[in-house]
Amino acid sequence: MEARIFVRNKGIYKYVIHEDVTYPATPLRFCFENKWLRISESGDIVVKGSNQQGYAWDGCSPKFNVFDLFLIGTPDGRKHVISGHPPTYFASLIHDVLYQFHREFEVDRKVVDQLFLEYLGDFQLRYLYYAAVRLFGAAPWNRPEAKRSS
Repeated sequence: MEARIFVRNKGIYKYVIHEDVTYPATPLRFCFENKWLRISESGDIVVKGSNQQGYAWDGCSPKFNVFDLFLIGTPDGRKHVISGHPPTYFASLIHDVLYQFHREFEVDRKVVDQLFLEYLGDFQLRYLYYAAVRLFGAAPWNRPEAKRSS
């Protein structure tokens, strides 16, 4: 299998999913679908990792690529022995995808940040990470959309 690298703004995505990930029964109650995300009226959210080369994100932000040797920034936590994922993995996935597409549907940033907290589970630093997204998440949320070429 060929390895793929996903480059974004001089950085490299840390995670890539190649299968769909479902978050059941969230508080979002509307229908939305694009090529990366589906939200059902029942509140189920599906991140479509099976689309194209997979959905990529950088975990908890900010992270900076240093000379293509290592990443520095917000730690995602130690990998769980059974799942192989750090405790912030699924929380950062749902948070990033909803932040990425929030202009395409109406949702309150506080609701998205609450989902992040919920999916952090019993991660010991969950309230610190939640406070950070509440304090610093407004900048990416309010960032103007990049112009799309036709």
